[in-house]
Amino acid sequence: MGILDRFFAPSPFVKLHEHSKKVHECVKLLSPLANALLAEDYEKIEELHNLMSRTEHEADQIKTKLRDSITKLYFLSVGRQELSQFLAYQDDVADAAEDFAVVLLLRKTKIPKELQADFLAFVKQVISVSEQLMTLAEKLSTLAEAAFSGQEAQDVLKGVEKISEEEWKADRMERKFARHFYSMEDKLDPITIVFLDKYCKTLGIVANNAEKTAKYLRLIIRKK
Repeated sequence: MGILDRFFAPSPFVKLHEHSKKVHECVKLLSPLANALLAEDYEKIEELHNLMSRTEHEADQIKTKLRDSITKLYFLSVGRQELSQFLAYQDDVADAAEDFAVVLLLRKTKIPKELQADFLAFVKQVISVSEQLMTLAEKLSTLAEAAFSGQEAQDVLKGVEKISEEEWKADRMERKFARHFYSMEDKLDPITIVFLDKYCKTLGIVANNAEKTAKYLRLIIRKK
């Protein structure tokens, strides 16, 4: 990269949004994975796991290229380390989604019908948290142009609060689902309970990582 390229290279924030969309593609796969689990379609789970793995790898490729380009740019409205850390946090969301797909592959666990509504509601809410993060990432270019200040920054801060609210809802649904299956200990074998607990934790981490990413963006703005 030449000197002029270092000054006038395309904004990395466009690529950050591209990365966020790819991360959300991973998270959206949680829905068909959950449906395949309830249908006891374990071949479909394996197929979706492979798709999840490819999509997460594509997110990794975007992350690597963007991280390399950040180190070569002269002018950024935010520190390189901060930008790289935000990217890493965002990538953790995709990693957690892939972890859920991996857990589903480990055992052919059956979810009783009385638990299915709570489970699907939880999955839907986790996806909603990720969707809010993607919407927030879409505003990064405009935020960067405003030097992470002004009304643009206030709008993003409101978006961060929205993500925290959505993650709180996901936490409540996680607890509701967990209380429900633990109340059925006399009907479920111990290994099934162990795996239901794993589903809870891995899905919860997806939402937690999305909120952590948003909160880091809030930290960047408030340091300005």
